[in-house]
Amino acid sequence: MEIALAIFNIGVGIGVLTAGISLAYLAWRTPPLIRESHALTADLRRLARLTDQELRPFLAHTREVSGNVEVLSEDAAVKLDRLDHVLTDLQRTLEDRPMASAVGRAPVWSVESADHTRENEGDG
Repeated sequence: MEIALAIFNIGVGIGVLTAGISLAYLAWRTPPLIRESHALTADLRRLARLTDQELRPFLAHTREVSGNVEVLSEDAAVKLDRLDHVLTDLQRTLEDRPMASAVGRAPVWSVESADHTRENEGDG
């Protein structure tokens, strides 16, 4: 039994010694990691400020452009509505006076050019 107790005590001692060495190693490696973390944090803050400064004019310009697009689309909608009213009135006028438009109509002529008709006469 004493041998088992001695082996157990040696094992526990080795485990405690290993844990102590590990903690000492981690304590030795932690300060550089902490300094590096602080440097990365400072770099991230600087990058965030720079990004904010760079993007702010773009966002303002985008807001301005989107506002202009909204105004232009409203203007286009109003003009299309007016055009629709004009075309509707024109259609009503043409439907109301079919004879008046036919009486004042100019005679229909061929759309062929004079040169083209002369070529056909020579071929015939």
